[in-house]
Amino acid sequence: MAVPAEQTDALQGWLSLAETIEKAIDGLAESDLDLRSGVEGWSIRETVHHLVEANLIASNILIAALANSGCVYDWSWVNPDKSWMHRLGYDEAPTGPALQTLRTLSEHIGGLIGSHSDGLLRKVQLLDAPGAKPHTETVRDLLVEHIEHAEGHLRTVAEMRTAHGR
Repeated sequence: MAVPAEQTDALQGWLSLAETIEKAIDGLAESDLDLRSGVEGWSIRETVHHLVEANLIASNILIAALANSGCVYDWSWVNPDKSWMHRLGYDEAPTGPALQTLRTLSEHIGGLIGSHSDGLLRKVQLLDAPGAKPHTETVRDLLVEHIEHAEGHLRTVAEMRTAHGR
């Protein structure tokens, strides 16, 4: 059975996230990565690390869905606020290794998804908050959500660049 184009588009979009993020920060000096703006008040550097982290966590969720479709995954422990970012050192960490990690991990997870004819249709039940009821998402849904999540944050990065003449 052939995989519909809209499903493979989701996988290709997710596989290109590292490149998309790199394009968004291309030409910025190291000090420019510390420019701040947006609703959260995050720096560009923190935004890059947030997006990489989101996809690192997503990769574990995707593995769970692929290995045991329908399983429950509790990720209510994640709270990426300013304090979280500071504790992790995202305000100072270099972005290059993070983006390389994202690129390599995405290729690996993409290969796992592609090795199953129903890979994009496998499911996971997510627990988003303590005491919350689980909600079901497919692998494809998760990929699309992470693409859209990145697009939202990268729009903020573009606005920061414009506001600061970068």
